[in-house]
Amino acid sequence: MEEFWDQFSAVSCTETVSQTKLSPAGKVMIERASTFDYLVILQLTGDELTVDESRIPQGQPKKGNDRPLLLTAGFSTLVLIFHPYFQSSYEFSLAATQQVDGRELQEVRFEHIPGRRSPSVLQLRGRDYPLEWQGSAWIDPRTGHVSRIRAGLMASLSQVGLQQLTSEVHYVPVQFPGENEVAWLPKTAVIAADTEHQHWRNVHQFSGYRRFSVSTNSNTEAPKQ
Repeated sequence: MEEFWDQFSAVSCTETVSQTKLSPAGKVMIERASTFDYLVILQLTGDELTVDESRIPQGQPKKGNDRPLLLTAGFSTLVLIFHPYFQSSYEFSLAATQQVDGRELQEVRFEHIPGRRSPSVLQLRGRDYPLEWQGSAWIDPRTGHVSRIRAGLMASLSQVGLQQLTSEVHYVPVQFPGENEVAWLPKTAVIAADTEHQHWRNVHQFSGYRRFSVSTNSNTEAPKQ
């Protein structure tokens, strides 16, 4: 997780977001696609971990895009459930192994411990509701890299009308030109949310990873006589 922290903080990419509102029968009612220049800033200061996402829209927004849809953010870093900062918030257990693309992956199940800190919150009408996740991650036992993580709420948030919230994030190896190091970074994040009368599905796709760096120059002039 420390390796993921360092690698993901050092890159930028293109993020394509598809937001969909579905009818109870599963029919698409509203759909919107957006593309962004995407950058994540991860900071650990003392006892506080923060994840800030920068999204700069590509192109001009289409007309008629003012209808409200579900906004989702931060799911690319769902794997931070395994970061030392959050490990004490979960109970972990081993499940079966699974063959995926010629690799044997270990399924690790997790369940949030009530009252402990959570990496995710639902923001609604000016309030934050910490999300209690349970689910599974598929991990290469030789390297520790997470290939996929799937999570859902332990219980519905009936007080705000949220019946179900699920997320599935896939991570893939990315190799940058001229480098031997391979970084495991998010490829897709699919989020689905259900209320009594509304159904939402957002798909985040990440591509075109590139190294992100900032350089500054400071020029000092001699004082004038």
